[in-house]
Amino acid sequence: MDKKVLIQDLADGLVLRRGLPKKDADVFVRSVFEIIGEYLQTDKIVKVKGLGTFKLVTVDSRESVDVNTGERIVIKKYTKINFTPDPVLRDAVNKPFAQFETVVLYE
Repeated sequence: MDKKVLIQDLADGLVLRRGLPKKDADVFVRSVFEIIGEYLQTDKIVKVKGLGTFKLVTVDSRESVDVNTGERIVIKKYTKINFTPDPVLRDAVNKPFAQFETVVLYE
């Protein structure tokens, strides 16, 4: 099972790596996400060098089928947050898999 990383885990990482007091680390991490959220509401896009880009994307309404009843439903238009990792982060995550070759499954 995949382990979820919580805000508290990020704060604990700051405590261990940088020696910050636990309360200060928690306030810092929560503040970063609050600020990103505030800027997204006004600017619709936030770029954090070394981490990535957060962007608000509007998803148009569409028709679907309720899997429980088979009834046709309309999913209303909504806004979601899209995240694209910075190349530095992307490469760091993909580094353990760099030795693998690309295999085309279907041509």
